[in-house]
Amino acid sequence: MTRRRLVTGIAVCALVAATLATPTGRAVVLVSLVHVAEIGSKILRLPCWLVDHSKCFNLDRLNPTCPQCL
Repeated sequence: MTRRRLVTGIAVCALVAATLATPTGRAVVLVSLVHVAEIGSKILRLPCWLVDHSKCFNLDRLNPTCPQCL
């Protein structure tokens, strides 16, 4: 069992190093991390999407100083 863990650990390290060694691999990892960071806000918008398939009501619409909301 120890030998299997050692080989698996070395293989994982090699794959991570190979992925991070290329610019494309780094970009893919970065995009994936951004998507993981946005999961919380996507979960909060899910009930609104289920009800009317649109974005939640934004409180900026009530702000009279918001130029893009007019």
